Amino acid sequence: MSGSARIQSIDAVGLLASALRRFAEESSTALIDLDLELNRALQWIREDRRDYWADQVRRAWEKIDQARMELDRCLMMAVGDQRPSCYEERKAVERAKRRLRLAEEKVEAVRRWTHTVDRETLQFRVASGQLSGWLQADFPQAIASLGRMTNALESYVAGAGPAGASPPEAAPQESPPPAETAAAEPGVAGQPAAEGGVGA
Repeated sequence: MSGSARIQSIDAVGLLASALRRFAEESSTALIDLDLELNRALQWIREDRRDYWADQVRRAWEKIDQARMELDRCLMMAVGDQRPSCYEERKAVERAKRRLRLAEEKVEAVRRWTHTVDRETLQFRVASGQLSGWLQADFPQAIASLGRMTNALESYVAGAGPAGASPPEAAPQESPPPAETAAAEPGVAGQPAAEGGVGA
């Protein structure tokens, strides 16, 4: 089985390195953007929504107290044996109670979602930390390895063998064999040499 390699395009290694660099740059930017968005979301649910609905609970209790005082004032305005219906005041008390229930439900929902978001945030940071670690540690090694591979392939194609290897020595050239002569002494110009000896 042949151990030779069929090299079709050395440029493909360089293109791969360029693609990895773009991936690393875009991934680093995406991780920063995601972390900023995540921090904003955490602040929104942990602080903004928590404080908002806690304040709404307080305001709802104030509304209930106020509505009850107005209802009591209305009930005290009885004339003889006839007591006023105080319909609007009673409706105001019910509205204030419904608002209180809604605010308390929101407080509980914020508490539940805070735990859920904290759990999901932890899982995200573990996964993003692995990618960030690869970008910081393994990515430079991968780019360096591709660079060495490109140099080695270019040297191989150029005939120099692996990078850093000495070029092979040139084989000694053989001298062409001497031309056969018809006689030991050449004849006079324009005449063939006499066969067997020197001419008279």
